[in-house]
Amino acid sequence: MKQKISNIQLIFMIANLILTAPIISLPQFILQQGDQNAWMVPFMIYPFLVLIIFVIFGKKNKWEWLTKLFLLEHKRKWAEICFIALFLIFTIFTLIRDLRAMFDFIAAVLLPTTPNDILMVLSIFAIIYLAMSGIEVIARVTAIHFAFLFIIIALLPFMLINEWHFENLQPLFGTESIPGFLRSFYVTFSWMGEFLFFLIIISNINPVQEVRKAFIIGTALGLFLIFIVLLSALAVLGTKIIRDSAYPSLTLIQQINITDFLDRLDLIITVTWLPTLFTKAAFLFYAINHCLSYLYKRNANKFLLPIAFCIGYLSVLMFKNSMDLLRFSFYTWNLLGLIIEMLLICIFFFVRRGARRSMEEK
Repeated sequence: MKQKISNIQLIFMIANLILTAPIISLPQFILQQGDQNAWMVPFMIYPFLVLIIFVIFGKKNKWEWLTKLFLLEHKRKWAEICFIALFLIFTIFTLIRDLRAMFDFIAAVLLPTTPNDILMVLSIFAIIYLAMSGIEVIARVTAIHFAFLFIIIALLPFMLINEWHFENLQPLFGTESIPGFLRSFYVTFSWMGEFLFFLIIISNINPVQEVRKAFIIGTALGLFLIFIVLLSALAVLGTKIIRDSAYPSLTLIQQINITDFLDRLDLIITVTWLPTLFTKAAFLFYAINHCLSYLYKRNANKFLLPIAFCIGYLSVLMFKNSMDLLRFSFYTWNLLGLIIEMLLICIFFFVRRGARRSMEEK
C-alpha cells in the first residue's frame, strides 16, 4: 500500500525545509548584503515563489495527472528520467551542504571536543533510520517538532522585547539601498527554491486537489518565520555584530534574558531546533532513495546506508573548515543552485505534458 501524507503535513514539511537549515548562517549573509533593510527580503521573494508554484501546477481542478508522477510501477519516460537524474544531483549537493552545516553547528554549540567524523557517523545512523521508515513517519515527526519550533520563533520578538533597539532598523528603505537589497534577494532565492524537492512526492499527497494551496501556505509560513528571525536579529544585534557572527541565530537567542533564572534558554531552543534539521535530512535521503528506486526499477533501501555514509564523508572531506563551507554556500551555491532549480522547472513542463497526455489517452 502506497504511503500518503496530508496537505497539513506537507505545509509543515515545506516550511521546515525552507527554514531550518538556512537560519544556521543565512541571516549573516542576507544582512551583510542588505544591511538594515534585509528584513524585507522574504516579502520580495514570496511573490516570485508563488508565481513559480502557479506555473508548475497549471490550471486548477485538472491535477489528476499528479497522482501518476514518478511511480516505480509505471513505464518510465525520457523526461521523467532526466528530471530524476537532475533531481538526484540537486539533492546530493544540498545534503552535503546541510549535513556539514549541521555537524559544524553541533560541534560549535553542543559538542566542541567531538570530531566531525564521529558526529557524522552518529547522525547518519539516526537520519537513515528515520528515512527508511517512510514518508508518512517523516511527515509525522516533522509536524511534531516543527510545531514546537514555530511556537518558539513566533514568541521570539516578545522574549527579546527588552533588548530591541529600533535605531538598528534605520534608515528605512531608500534608493541607495536597492543594490544591496537585490544582492540579498539573489543570495536567498536559491535556498528558498528548495521547496521543489516536494515535487518528488506529489503522488503521495492526499487529497491532491489542495496541493497547490499547501505549497503556497507552506512557503508563506517558512518565509514568515525567516522574517521574524531577520527582524529580531537586526533589532537586537545590529548589522555590525551579525557580520562578525558565524551563527547569528544562536547569538540572537543567547540574548534572551527573561528573569534572573531564565537567562540560558539558548540550549533548550537549540535542542528543539536540531530535530528539525534531522527530519529535513531524512526527507532528502528518502528523496534519494526514491530516485534510485525509480532508476533501478525496484526498492533501493539496501543501497541507502552505504550511499548515506558516502555523502556524509563527502560533507566532511569537501570542506577544510566552516569558512570553506560558508564560501561554497554563499557564493558557489547561489549560482549553481539557481541554475539547477531553473532546469528542474523547465524539465518538469515536459513531465507534466507527458503525464497529462497519458491521462487523456486513458
